[in-house]
Order: sequence, then C-alpha cells, then structure tokens
Amino acid sequence: MSMPSYAPLYASLPDPGAYLARLGIDPEAYLRSAHPHLPESPSAYSMPHTKESLDLLVREHLFHVPFEDLDTYDLKREVSLEIDDLFEKIVVRRRGGYCFELNGLLFALIESLGFACYPIGMRVAFEGDFPPIAHRATLVTLPEGDRVLCDVGFGGPAPITAMYLDTIVPQRSGKLTFRYDQDGPKGLYRQIYLQKDGSELVEFLFSDQPVEQVDFMLSNAFMTHNAGTRFHNNRVLNFLNENGSVAIDNDVLRIHEGGKLTEMPLPTPEARKKAYVDYFGMPEESLTEL
Repeated sequence: MSMPSYAPLYASLPDPGAYLARLGIDPEAYLRSAHPHLPESPSAYSMPHTKESLDLLVREHLFHVPFEDLDTYDLKREVSLEIDDLFEKIVVRRRGGYCFELNGLLFALIESLGFACYPIGMRVAFEGDFPPIAHRATLVTLPEGDRVLCDVGFGGPAPITAMYLDTIVPQRSGKLTFRYDQDGPKGLYRQIYLQKDGSELVEFLFSDQPVEQVDFMLSNAFMTHNAGTRFHNNRVLNFLNENGSVAIDNDVLRIHEGGKLTEMPLPTPEARKKAYVDYFGMPEESLTEL
C-alpha cells in the first residue's frame, strides 16, 4: 500500500518574483544579485528584514488579491493547499482564495525572502465559546527579536499591516485599531478589534506555537465539507481598494466608497462573473468552471 506524500505542502515557492509582481511590487528592486546589501535568503530575492517590509507585503496583498471562496461554495470542492497549486491559482490565474490558501502562499513568500517565520493556527472567536481552528496566519521574528503577525486571509475588520504581538498597547492599522493580550482561554493570545463606540470585539484566540502545514489539511477539509461552516453555506468575497472596499455576500454586491454603501443584486451566474471581473480583478478565463 503506497503512502501519501505531503512534501508538496512544504515545497519552495516556484517564482517569488512573479508573486511580488502579482502584488504590484517591482521584483527587480528585491533581487539579491542587483542589491547585494539585502539579507541572505533561500531564493534569488530578499528585502530588508523589517516590519516595514512586512507591512508592504500585507497591504499590497490585500489590495491585489481578493478573498473569495468560490471553489468551496460554488464548486463544492476542497481546495488544494499544495504550494504549486496555490501559486497556479493565485499568481498565474490571478484568482483569490480564503485564509488557508492566501496565508499559506504568503507564508511561502515570506519564507522565500529569508524571514524567520512559521505558521500558526487561530480560532475565530465569534464562532463559539471555544471553536475549532479555522484560520491560519504567519508569525515572523524580526532580527531584533520583535514578533509580528501577518494575516491576509480574514475578511474583516482586519489589520492591513503586520502587527506586533508582544505588546498590549493598542496599534493603529489603516483606519482601524487593534490590541493583543494573553488573557484568553487556556492562556491563549487574543486579537481584539477596538470598535468606534469604545467596545471591544475579540476576533481570534490563538497559540504562538508553530503548526505544521500538514495539519491545516484537517481544518481545510472541515471548512469545505461541514454543513455548519460559513464557507460551505455562503458565497463570500472581499477586496480592498484605495477608495474603500467591495464585497459579495451570496448574491448581493456591496460597494463601500467614501463612507457610503451601495448594494446591487447579482441574480444570475453571468452577473456574478461580471462582478468578479469588474470589481475583483479576476480574468474571465479563470472563471470558466463557474
């Protein structure tokens, strides 16, 4: 009996330069051969190992790659977490993905640039008192020892930058404010959104211990196939832009721009596909199965 190989989950990123270009970042600026002052890395690319570099990656990811669950909801199939498959979908075909895909590929990019990093698993706090792990992010240790979280796979409200973990001081990210503490159940860390009315919303419970890539397969399968999960039951898309954001909840397009909300029904597959192209930047040729 042959045993499955999990090596593709741990594969190196096929082309970090193409991924940087997908994020609107000039890869030539981060070629080690052209910029020998850049830190060593496993790939031909690097960037300064600073929070500012991670801020750039997170922000541009959120502004160039949409959050979407079309494979899970519309096609009813479990998405692959293998690095080559994620690269093909997100970089080559210019689709998006949900947290296990987006943060899985971002982790591979951060690792390829030489950062000290590992994946962590997170529990979405408003899905129950102590829900199962249904989210992932990347924890990076900077050269001076500061630890920062990078997350590009949560629909929001969410930071648009990397965030310092080991401080209880509130942190501004874009127009929103968050804080972290370690007062959660079982001593877990908490990500807390500080709402405009002064109240606090606990978004995540998580450990700072590394999670193996292979272990996210179980959470990914649960999110795809369990009848009670959000992505099994709802079409969810979200995308940031310079003027605000656009989202799709099932068959409704919501455009947030200049403090105003506009809603438009999307009653047919053709209307939805047009919205994916016009508002989420997905090429028509990547949507043929839908």
